[in-house]
Amino acid sequence: MHGTQPVTFHFGDAVAAAYRFDPASGTCVQAGVDPVPEAGDGWVWLHLKLTDTRARHWLARHEALPPAVAQWLLDGPDRVQVQRLDGWLVGAANGLHHDFAFEPDQIGRLRFCLGPNLLVTGRRHPLRAIDEIRRSLAAGRAPATALGMLALAVEHLAAEAETIVETLMDEIDGIEDRVLDDRSTGTVEDRRALGRIRRGAAALRRHLLPEGAAFAAGLDDLPDWADSAGRAGLAAAAERFRRIAHSLDEVTDRARLLQEEIAAQRAEAMNRSLLALAVLTAIFLPMTLITGIFGMNVAGLPGLQDPSAFLWVMLLILAAGAATLALMLWRRMF
Repeated sequence: MHGTQPVTFHFGDAVAAAYRFDPASGTCVQAGVDPVPEAGDGWVWLHLKLTDTRARHWLARHEALPPAVAQWLLDGPDRVQVQRLDGWLVGAANGLHHDFAFEPDQIGRLRFCLGPNLLVTGRRHPLRAIDEIRRSLAAGRAPATALGMLALAVEHLAAEAETIVETLMDEIDGIEDRVLDDRSTGTVEDRRALGRIRRGAAALRRHLLPEGAAFAAGLDDLPDWADSAGRAGLAAAAERFRRIAHSLDEVTDRARLLQEEIAAQRAEAMNRSLLALAVLTAIFLPMTLITGIFGMNVAGLPGLQDPSAFLWVMLLILAAGAATLALMLWRRMF
């Protein structure tokens, strides 16, 4: 079992994390002042705060990366990609901000540069995955190569996205149970939740779908020093991103179908109400007509001098209503 042993840390705010893997002892320790490894000296992972100008100065002072690679890490294109540059593997992957709350602008980039024994990553906003990677290293889950360390990082990026998808799935399940059990015709909260779920799923899919394709394409162009275990780890992570994208498609489809089901249920309830109103209107129409006729204040109106006329008029009104109802039942009008 690998272990993590804390040592003195002197990089300041520019370097958010620095770890060294010692192949002799099989341990991963936090690095000291100058963590750049020599050949055969294990691998080193540096995580930089790219918004801090001291990160740029540190890279220039230590010459840990070739100039073109360092420049790409600091100022390269801000999109998901994996490619080779000067014998290094460079790329960018999506990660969730530390306080992610289903907002599209809370998707950040984890940029990386990978050499035979050095992995340098950088971010402009705190990412959830970095904390999970640290916990993995502390728990002894330290790969033997730098490429394996990159695969571990990508795996955590996929895992955090998978957790969000599972949360969306659980929320969809709850709404679906209420709607299909006829316990709800779509409350305001449910309708708002479905809209939020669809927007969140669409945003996540837009960011995560290129992830699997980028790493799958990068597998075909890995440097010669890439080890088989690291290749397998990246392949598994790429496949995991593809599965997540398909799961997000399922979330979107289920949310859309539930919205359609709620709309259909609400339309059916409205139709039932309108039918009841139409039946009542039809029944009372002849009754209202009779009432209107006998309510006219004109000479010659029958029954004005008959004490029982009111009773006969009431019976006539009830008979008209009953006849109308019977006619509608006979014609199966409802």
